[in-house]
Amino acid sequence: MCPACKRNIAWERPAVYKCRCGLDFRQVSSEPADPDLVAVNAIVFRAAKSTLAGTAGVDVADFNFVPELLQLRLGALLRFILFIGSINEGSILRRKQQPFRATDLAGAMAICRGAVALLRDWPRPFREVLRRMIPQSANPATLNFSDIFRNFYRHLFRVLPRQEFGFLHDAFEEFVIEDWKGFIRGQHRYFSAAVRRNSQWVTANEAEKIARITGTRIWDLARNGRLDAIFLDVKSGWSRTECWIRRESLNRWIASRDADLAPYMARSEAEAALGLKNFTLTTVAAAGAIRYVKGPERNFPARCFFFLREDVMKIREAFEKHSLPVTEYSKPGEFIALRHAMKNYLGRDSGLAAVIRVVVDGSLVPTGRTNRFRGITGYLFRSDELRRYRPIPGVTAARDGFLSFKEAAALLGVRTNVIRGLTEQGLLTASKGFRNGFARLIPAKEVQQFAENYVATSSLAKRFDLNGGALARYLRESGTPLIAIPIPDAGKGQASFLQKDVAARIQLPSREKLREAAQRRIVAARKKQWAEYRQAREAALGKPMRRVRTNLLLAPGNGYKNCRKFVFRMVPMAGLP
Repeated sequence: MCPACKRNIAWERPAVYKCRCGLDFRQVSSEPADPDLVAVNAIVFRAAKSTLAGTAGVDVADFNFVPELLQLRLGALLRFILFIGSINEGSILRRKQQPFRATDLAGAMAICRGAVALLRDWPRPFREVLRRMIPQSANPATLNFSDIFRNFYRHLFRVLPRQEFGFLHDAFEEFVIEDWKGFIRGQHRYFSAAVRRNSQWVTANEAEKIARITGTRIWDLARNGRLDAIFLDVKSGWSRTECWIRRESLNRWIASRDADLAPYMARSEAEAALGLKNFTLTTVAAAGAIRYVKGPERNFPARCFFFLREDVMKIREAFEKHSLPVTEYSKPGEFIALRHAMKNYLGRDSGLAAVIRVVVDGSLVPTGRTNRFRGITGYLFRSDELRRYRPIPGVTAARDGFLSFKEAAALLGVRTNVIRGLTEQGLLTASKGFRNGFARLIPAKEVQQFAENYVATSSLAKRFDLNGGALARYLRESGTPLIAIPIPDAGKGQASFLQKDVAARIQLPSREKLREAAQRRIVAARKKQWAEYRQAREAALGKPMRRVRTNLLLAPGNGYKNCRKFVFRMVPMAGLP
């Protein structure tokens, strides 16, 4: 604009230095530019790679511009200065961009000053301007980015891409995280995930994931006032209610909850401390060996168990305080690892819990340890001591412990199926409760008393090198009182037991005597068989058969087949096959 005629300077004029009104521009006095304008021109000249960049007379570093601003290309820099300077209006941002004509020098100077006011000491002035635009007493549910920031909000995400103007986007997101009082819905397409993770308000679904408790519990806490929440009725096609929770109050509640959780340890930590797996640890705790809580009971994370740290560490120290040497161990014998005892007869619930309790109070002391199994399951104990703690339904716990069927059979000198027969006959008491994979046990005291009063005929036969079946038959035929126990397995017959006082009085037969008795039984059986056969044939033929020499037919060593052949040769008229 010409200072004399107050008109815009035309392109067509008498000379470059003359206006159409005749004013010589060379005679007009110039005003010195303020530092803000010089700083803007300096960064523009630098982006244009002009030699005038170093003659500005100001140090751009004194303005604390963001470093990324000095690295923009010329076109992006001019577009950014025009935008940021045209929307600045003192303490707020204009809802619409200020119109600007290329020949308007005063407007250009105002835009440059406005841009410097926002960019100096970045991002503090920019954040202050944004903060003053938010209504302080507004309901968080009514705040909307588009309504408040209008053109700036649209221009920021549609005209100024993050790839070039990332510093501007980052500053706006920091403002949203720290100063925005409204809701940020999960479907917001402009903000990064970090904004949603750190916003001041979260939905009940997000709070459920953050606090690791159920959604029902979150709503109960919000309704009871323990969480600062807003319930919003939304009507979009159907009526529904949203629950928004202030993140600060949620964080305070989580901190208080975690303080209550401090005396407990998570399941994974307890498993590593004791060397027990998930199911075993939970069942042992349920049996009373470890105090624990479930997540929902104490507002702890849902679907989780938490174990009292004091109890877990007390159990670990009770096993480790003995400083036992590592011993070689392959399979159970006189000593058994706790891991094998759990598998064989202790189980993973009340039996194991009972062993842990007596180790903690010092009544049971391990005798060694092996590296085959981790944690407390690698400690070795005497087998007879651990059997005392196997819980058996229907059987009163005995002081002397219990024996398995195999061990009871070894003590009586019989097979395990004989022990089953004794339990079925009620002579020994076996556990009624039975789980697959665990042995049924018998009180050791009952087995010992039975062994003191009775002896198996098979044991006597083995001791004196006799045939067990022949000896039992001989004793029955001689009238000796025996106890016959049917064996449950099909085709196994029965087992015989003899009272020890009776066995001490009688005289056992020799092998020759048993052989003679067996031969006599064979001859008697053949005579009886032949007589029955002869009677049947005579009844069928209606006439008597010819007599033959019975001493040849029934002599020892001649089988029944030989008898039939002999009769066939001697009596062909009998019609024998």
